[in-house]
Amino acid sequence: MSAMRFMSIRELQKSGGEMKEALANDDKIVITTAGKPTALMIRVGETDFEETLTLLNQVKLAKSIRDMQRTAVRNGLENMTMEEIDAEIAQYRKEKREKETQGAEQ
Repeated sequence: MSAMRFMSIRELQKSGGEMKEALANDDKIVITTAGKPTALMIRVGETDFEETLTLLNQVKLAKSIRDMQRTAVRNGLENMTMEEIDAEIAQYRKEKREKETQGAEQ
């Protein structure tokens, strides 16, 4: 497993050069605000930038799906049928259109 460095947002603002060196040495930097992680910087190169970005987007999507599944379980909705899901979506879209129409009329 590669090394990881923690750096506060203040440190980052003060020392841009150190950040570049830290990425070269540590591969990853966790940016913190008030001691809590808020961002992750990773080293990428010209040849792997697009692939890295694609992989990060896939991880973000997987996390979103997992969060939605957990919310569904927490709200007792994990056993909805596709028909029920489609009906919910249709209802939401209908209400959204109605709101947009009302807003345009005013």
